[in-house]
Amino acid sequence: MARVTGVRALPIVGLVFLGLGLLGLIGAGVLGLLELRSNRQAQADGVIIGFDNGPEVEFTTSQGTTAQFRSPVRSTSFARGDHLAVAYDPADPSDAAVDGFAGRWFLPGLFAIIFGVFLVMGAVLSLVGNILIGRGRPAQR
Repeated sequence: MARVTGVRALPIVGLVFLGLGLLGLIGAGVLGLLELRSNRQAQADGVIIGFDNGPEVEFTTSQGTTAQFRSPVRSTSFARGDHLAVAYDPADPSDAAVDGFAGRWFLPGLFAIIFGVFLVMGAVLSLVGNILIGRGRPAQR
């Protein structure tokens, strides 16, 4: 098998990037659908009670039960005692998240941005590689 180098490798690398981009965008869509279909429909006011691998948030459910969760979203603007909107599943208050873009949509958004860049780069590499390869061929009569 011959080794592909130089300009001839661009379309191959581009296809790899396109494939990764498509897989990642599918993953972003799945994460977005999971969030859309989650049962976190109830809302409460939460308070940051500490920090240990992310803010620890405590809130009181509509039934009067106190619940806590650790948010994976970290920010330098969070401080102990800050109030945050919380979305939670009334049947399972431990299934909770900070109610906002960062708390609920950060991961699907991050996947979409990163893998969208992969998709665009793959398309550009494939296109540029095919154009450059075409220019290197002798003209046919």
